[in-house]
Amino acid sequence: MLPPFTALASVPTASAAQIRLPDQRLCTYVGPAPRQRDLGDPITYDCGDGRGLRGEVRIDGTYMTVDREGRENFDRDAIIESEDIRFLIAEIVLADGTVCRHAGEGATLAFDGKRLNYTCGRSAGLIGDIEILAGGLFEVEKAALRGTELIASERVPIRRLGAVSR
Repeated sequence: MLPPFTALASVPTASAAQIRLPDQRLCTYVGPAPRQRDLGDPITYDCGDGRGLRGEVRIDGTYMTVDREGRENFDRDAIIESEDIRFLIAEIVLADGTVCRHAGEGATLAFDGKRLNYTCGRSAGLIGDIEILAGGLFEVEKAALRGTELIASERVPIRRLGAVSR
């Protein structure tokens, strides 16, 4: 008698991550070839309602800085309205659907010199820095924990990051 068929676990494929701004706008990566402009960086994320993010996203520890453009220049070649927004990356949703929340400022656990920046329930967390990859992709190191002990870790893709959804 043959053993029952066991399906292999599906591994999430990497796709561009969305960015949630503090005003709750969800911004989606526009693709590898955004429309070029005569003046200024192209719009790299579409935030709906005629707004977008231009240029590169910057991450410093657990903070993100983006350059948000207003309605007046979303489809133009010149920048009329633009503002830098710096905010705490308070929530990260991994490609497998795991939701991780910021562990707070100050003292926390560290493993191999990498700070535990986000908790993902009782037995997992995100350690070290968020890595920005090409094509709107982001990665982070997910750690399996037993209390204060690191069991294992692996690099995993991020589906969405930014402000906490309400």
